[in-house]
Amino acid sequence: MTTRSDSKTRRHLARTSIQFALHAENLAAGIDVSLQSFADRWVATVGDGRRTEIGLGPSARSALTAAIESLVPAAVAELLTDPELFAVSWQIRQAV
Repeated sequence: MTTRSDSKTRRHLARTSIQFALHAENLAAGIDVSLQSFADRWVATVGDGRRTEIGLGPSARSALTAAIESLVPAAVAELLTDPELFAVSWQIRQAV
């Protein structure tokens, strides 16, 4: 069992959970993201304060992409290139 309070990464058995925010220039505010793994599946929950969408996928990236496409289709490319994702990718790699 691993807990990292500074990075908000928690791992309990085969489960990983990460929370972070992504930003895009054409959005007034960023979106809040929660990624969770359940064995061989990932669940991404994204919200902008008004709506929340959920994406599922075999990888964190595919689940995140599905959720963002549902919430803000016009900003998918920009949100998925937010530099914050570099740190998130590193956290996922360390936790898995």
